[in-house]
Amino acid sequence: LEDFAEERYWCSPRTGDLVFSKMDFGKMMGDLSIDKVRNLAEDAFNQVKPKNGVEARVYEVLSHKNWGASSTLMNEIAQDTFDYERFLIVTKLMWEAVETPRPSAWRVIFKGLTLLEHLVKNGSERCVDDARNHSHLLRNMEKFNYYEGTVDRGVGVREKSRQIVEMLGDDERIREERMKARQLREKFAGRGMAASNKGQSRSGGGGGGGGRGSSTSGYGNSDAAWARAGSSTSGTRATGRYGGGVPHAE
Repeated sequence: LEDFAEERYWCSPRTGDLVFSKMDFGKMMGDLSIDKVRNLAEDAFNQVKPKNGVEARVYEVLSHKNWGASSTLMNEIAQDTFDYERFLIVTKLMWEAVETPRPSAWRVIFKGLTLLEHLVKNGSERCVDDARNHSHLLRNMEKFNYYEGTVDRGVGVREKSRQIVEMLGDDERIREERMKARQLREKFAGRGMAASNKGQSRSGGGGGGGGRGSSTSGYGNSDAAWARAGSSTSGTRATGRYGGGVPHAE
């Protein structure tokens, strides 16, 4: 091992594996506090425990990992909220994350609030009502504090909860946000459909309109439309009290 005493790690010539020196390994283990170990254990447990598809999506969003979820996954969860049973599963797990009693799980708490914000803008109307029913909790989150050394990890939680509380206090703001979210989804959905149609045209596919006219339906989010989740809503677009919404899953 050339200059091993001065190197922190080296590459094994036999296996090609990266090998850490004892000093570096000790430093790595020292950086793993009890809280961090517990966070890793929670992720591992959630990954292997039995769960249905809805739970799997929510757990993926609410992990301790240092990155956020894709917009596709978030929209799938928003779509789940139009089904009564799935709505209960999503919100139960989401509020459990937000109400995590360990401040060291600040990342999960922040992700729970981020999911809540997305559901208010993209999910069933009941997501708005449910969020308002938890307004007292959200206001308390504005006082959240957690430091890692001198780094304030709670600032994101405080700011996100403040933004959600402000939005929930203004019906017009909610309608505006849900309308913008719907327009954004339709914009990207339109691009995807255009690309698909272009590919079919090149390959000689095609066949009539394919029921394209019904693509404008399914975005309603009134309580009546929410209760009919999973059923056909062709030809209708309920605006509900707040507007917006997502297509119903079949």
